[in-house]
Amino acid sequence: MKRLQILILFALVFCLVHSCGDDDFPVPPASTVPQFDYTIDNDELAPATVTFTNTSIVPTTVGLASFTWNFGDGESSTEENPSHLYEEPGAYAVNLVVTTSESLEIRQATKTIVIKDPNATGVPIYFTDGGQVYESLINTTAPIFTQVPNIAAQSSYGMVMDTLNMKLYISDYGANKIYRSNLDGSNFEDFRTGIDQPNGLTIDYQENKIYWDTSTGIQRGDIDNTDVTQKEDFVTGQPNDPDGLDIDLVNRKLYWINYNGGVWSKNLDETGQVALLPTVEGGSIKVIGNRIYYDEYVGSGDIRLKSANLDGSGVSTVAVGIGRVIYGIAYDAENQKVYWGDRATDVMMRANLDGSSPEVFYTASGDTRGIVIGKQQ
Repeated sequence: MKRLQILILFALVFCLVHSCGDDDFPVPPASTVPQFDYTIDNDELAPATVTFTNTSIVPTTVGLASFTWNFGDGESSTEENPSHLYEEPGAYAVNLVVTTSESLEIRQATKTIVIKDPNATGVPIYFTDGGQVYESLINTTAPIFTQVPNIAAQSSYGMVMDTLNMKLYISDYGANKIYRSNLDGSNFEDFRTGIDQPNGLTIDYQENKIYWDTSTGIQRGDIDNTDVTQKEDFVTGQPNDPDGLDIDLVNRKLYWINYNGGVWSKNLDETGQVALLPTVEGGSIKVIGNRIYYDEYVGSGDIRLKSANLDGSGVSTVAVGIGRVIYGIAYDAENQKVYWGDRATDVMMRANLDGSSPEVFYTASGDTRGIVIGKQQ
């Protein structure tokens, strides 16, 4: 038995040194991976030249590779790293096809690039998919959203636009932070850190303060204070997890909705806290004129967008059948429309304030959260 053990040990050592694998066994060649990057000149405004960098992975075992580009405007190229001039604004689906001579592979990759219209006007609209922020214009043409550069979050659910100072404030539930940036994404910075799971944001222009939710209450901070730790409690003892919030600037009142139940209000002078709709569960609320708009969780896959008078009376239904809790209700004052995101279908919807004429405004490739709308440009 001992001799057999020695022979087995010797065989194992031999395999380790000389490799017991069959060197003649055919190893399948690695696959070709088509991919590319690009840059756009002229601030991405038409006419713009796009320079494509081919970063495709082409193993030596597959033979020679040929490249065919379709630029999405009827033009094409067989160069490895072409440049192409786009005369007109629009969204173009650029397709790269890689063909190999030995392995006979045909692989392709597609990206959509956006060339902006330098003469476009409309109402600016923004949303976040949780990690990035996107912008477009509301006008008579189909919206084309582009990513706002320099902004990155772990898990963002809410935003607010400071229309006086032209700033974006972005909550980050995952990082326990609130960020601030210019509308073009420049000067992206931490505004407040160490915040307990913020979602909703709203601004009191009269006192120059910003309000946000936490897991058990609502806090506020001075916009001009650069101390990232500066904050004060405004509402405490809310175990049902406040999420969305908004300010009625005319009547100087804050409204908020709890994820696990309750639509509340409180005067900005810290008096008069009251539960308006104690059983409503939701994620967003918006003051529009003399009514509040909020989402109500009815059941899985059945969220209702509703509205009510400022005192909680006169409840009416605006939309039904929304797939997930809403994180983003916005108001286009120029066109008298309410916007909301359905995170189950990745669409942004809009309708008249009474819910009539509902329509899909935009279909995204991810969540539509934190929708904010600015002023006519």
